[in-house]
Amino acid sequence: MDIAKLQKAIEGKVYEDEETLKEVETDFGRIVRRTPKALVVPASPQDVQNVVKIAAQEGWSVSVRGSAHSQGGQSLSEGGILIDLSSLDRVESIDTESALVQAGVLLRDLVRETHEKGLIPCVLTGSLDVTVGGALSTAGFGAASHRHGTLSSQVEELEVVTGEGHLVRCSPTENEDLFQCSRCGFGQFSIIVKARIRLRRSAPRVRTYFLLYDNLETLMRDQRKILRGERFNHVESWCAPCSQGMRKLGDIKIPFAEWFYPMHVSLEYGDDDPPGPESLAGLSFYRQVHTEDSTLLEFLSRNDAVVSLWKQTGTWNLSHPWMEALLPWDQAAAYVRGVLKSVPPNLLIGGLVSLWPCRSSSSDSPLLKRPDGDSMIGFGILPAVSRQFLPVSLALLRTASDLCTQIGGKRYLSGWLDFDYTRWKQHYGDTWEKVLQWKTFYDPSGILNPGFIQFSEPAPDLEPDGEIG
Repeated sequence: MDIAKLQKAIEGKVYEDEETLKEVETDFGRIVRRTPKALVVPASPQDVQNVVKIAAQEGWSVSVRGSAHSQGGQSLSEGGILIDLSSLDRVESIDTESALVQAGVLLRDLVRETHEKGLIPCVLTGSLDVTVGGALSTAGFGAASHRHGTLSSQVEELEVVTGEGHLVRCSPTENEDLFQCSRCGFGQFSIIVKARIRLRRSAPRVRTYFLLYDNLETLMRDQRKILRGERFNHVESWCAPCSQGMRKLGDIKIPFAEWFYPMHVSLEYGDDDPPGPESLAGLSFYRQVHTEDSTLLEFLSRNDAVVSLWKQTGTWNLSHPWMEALLPWDQAAAYVRGVLKSVPPNLLIGGLVSLWPCRSSSSDSPLLKRPDGDSMIGFGILPAVSRQFLPVSLALLRTASDLCTQIGGKRYLSGWLDFDYTRWKQHYGDTWEKVLQWKTFYDPSGILNPGFIQFSEPAPDLEPDGEIG
């Protein structure tokens, strides 16, 4: 690889020293390690275009990372060029309806600027420390998804670099196919360098009701009521274990738990117009545990305290084999209950199990695969585990993932995945042929983000790309 040629072609920086490359050889998952040949920190979208042009000519692979919040190596490179898009961090303009931003802008920084104008993005992920480009490449679910869908469904236009190095603007009315495969495309067909995100008016304060359920079906009935109305601006829910000690499993004893289901429902309101208890009318929760008022910015950064705690306790630095899925509504309760029986509560120290409702129409992206039906349940086992427990944890999550597929569910692809060619083909279903066509057309040399989606059956003796550990 001609590093001098790369550096000459861009205004940004190219790094090849061992110390720098070691810093980008893993992601938040800390399961897969891959070492790039060079790290590029671009100064502009044109730098990204120039790097991809050279890579296409020379046959070098190109991968991208932003905050590297993926959990299965999706933002890593083995022996190729890794582009760190976090340097493209400029909010270019904000009007009354949208914001034009570079792909490396953190959601936190975008919110800070839009909030000054009384606006916020329609959907924000639970962590604000992810980049716009990364969220759009995966989908971007959040607490407002029950009303506004995914962040990727709130995009008016994109600027992307294709696998041949073309810098192209695309939207639902211009280069539509490229627009469709760039959203939720994990950088397989193009690299997002700029996006126009829809904004909405927001109230200055938020009241959150902390509700607890002791029955899964009751929770889901209330969630469906919430989906069919628009009384709450934000909804989040989880599965929380109450440890019951140890029980026999054959000749050994294992920890087990009784599961409860917290749900937080939130309403935005003006300074002089707080919501009253009638907001909860018709809901059948077991207990109302707490009510909290906050400013909008405090609410949007509510998970900062959790992340801070994880960092203080050291769990932030453990492996994160997250398994997230979108489940068909009618099958969800039986699936969740069955999976939770096999999840030891100690696996969730420094982690959680998410369980949130969403309409199946939450995204118009063809690459975000969803189960059949008008409603679905988002389910995620999000543990933090030490290395000695990683093999056991991965085996449990592999079983849960396969069972999800068997009941008609779909995996959310930012997490840890163990898909072979057959599973990829099954995941995309009737979209698979279109996926292959888009890959061939927009990345004909197959240089963009290799080692994730298997577009063809590998040779029997082909070794996996990258190593676990």
